[in-house]
Amino acid sequence: MRCIYCRRPGTIFVQNLGGYVCDEHFKRYFLKRVRRVLRRVRRGSSILVGVSGGKDSIAALHSVHTLAEEFNLKVGAAMIYSPVSEECREVFDQVTQDLGVERILINVEDWGIRIPRENPYLACVVCGVVTRYLLNRYAVENGYDYVATGHNLDDMAYFALNNLITHSLQYLYHQFDSVTPPMPEYRMAGKVKPLFWVSDMDSLNYVRLMGLRSCNTKCPHEGRDKQAFIKPLLNQIRERWPSSLVNLVTSVRELARRAAPPERKVNLCERCGYPTSGRVCAFCRLREKLGVIT
Repeated sequence: MRCIYCRRPGTIFVQNLGGYVCDEHFKRYFLKRVRRVLRRVRRGSSILVGVSGGKDSIAALHSVHTLAEEFNLKVGAAMIYSPVSEECREVFDQVTQDLGVERILINVEDWGIRIPRENPYLACVVCGVVTRYLLNRYAVENGYDYVATGHNLDDMAYFALNNLITHSLQYLYHQFDSVTPPMPEYRMAGKVKPLFWVSDMDSLNYVRLMGLRSCNTKCPHEGRDKQAFIKPLLNQIRERWPSSLVNLVTSVRELARRAAPPERKVNLCERCGYPTSGRVCAFCRLREKLGVIT
């Protein structure tokens, strides 16, 4: 196989291109797509990257740090755990030490919360609420403008299709983008998805090419939700038409931008003072249900 750019031996297959590239052109391909996202971040900003230790979060942290000087960015890393495997903690410690970035460790049990492993649906709800809240809160309290996550193109294609078939348009109106701006008046950090335009396999290949460690952070309930059906279907479509997932994500994002979004109501939670659409945020309601004294 030959690199589609320079005709040297192709070593890495890029799904979205439908062809092989050499190591050098793969690195250029990957960072070019991360740049596409970071160009929309205000220069001189600070970004707190949520790191689980898996390939996507490691690729996000490393690539953002690689381009930090180019965009005048301060980069930090945060790990949320309950509990975390020893391997993932070692990966987090090593990558943050190697990169020389500030690191923040967040134990959800310090907040009186335990992820209910025995109930897959409830575990996903609790994990999502807790992760979003704590990453935002620690970012705001530590002076970061944005929170970055390791969501990649495959995730975004899944979110797009899932929200369309379930008629959950609120997410598409307000969150389906690679960058959303900070709202400091509501104590809300901006959101950045550095891997928005690269695939799941691209992340794996980037980590391997750069000689980075990562750990297996698969959800214990993987294979028991809609992703287990939808993501393989999307992969089959991409195998036949390599640019299809990029086109799907691009089209849904453009449609969401063109639509007249419903008014977004943002309040400050009466209990914790962080953003909510109601009187009390989902995190505080969750703690109440768990009997945590606030």
